[in-house]
Amino acid sequence: MTLIKRLKTGAGRRFLRNENEPARIRQGFNFHSAERIGLIYTDIDERHYNKVRSFARFLKEEFNVKSVRALGFIDENSKRLPVWQAQKLEFEYFTKDDLNWHFKPVQNVELFISDDFDILIDLSGGQIIPLNFILKLSKAKMKIGWKGSRVDRYCDFILNMGDQQEMDPFVEQLKRYLSNPKIR
Repeated sequence: MTLIKRLKTGAGRRFLRNENEPARIRQGFNFHSAERIGLIYTDIDERHYNKVRSFARFLKEEFNVKSVRALGFIDENSKRLPVWQAQKLEFEYFTKDDLNWHFKPVQNVELFISDDFDILIDLSGGQIIPLNFILKLSKAKMKIGWKGSRVDRYCDFILNMGDQQEMDPFVEQLKRYLSNPKIR
């Protein structure tokens, strides 16, 4: 990592800590009771993108969730946008071009942040500064993340994944816990 990128990353973390969390109504949900679910993720490649789409489809089909919206961060300039991101229906994205100098998203994220999700799930592992801003600034009623991540203190429900830092085991644990209609 270059010196400039390390400085920007450190500044981004400091600005994130100093950012005020919005007033929100905290409430417990499971997949049966949620009507609106938001997903944030890092768009690594098409295989990963398809896993997120598959999870969103699972939530809609299995639990009749009315709305599942996803916001992906693509760590590229908008001119180098991957082919699979060409269509924006329920999956939105933002790129490096949408960030300010300390990695805070300033474009293409306002509607997602202001959406009143029942559940917001961080599928990125909590280490990506632009997505950390999204998680902290969201007005979601219930925020879900990874134990030991940089943003677990902003979450209402945290899963301890130990050494596993991959999305698949995280999603399986989510399914195990939040598929139970008695859990709220």
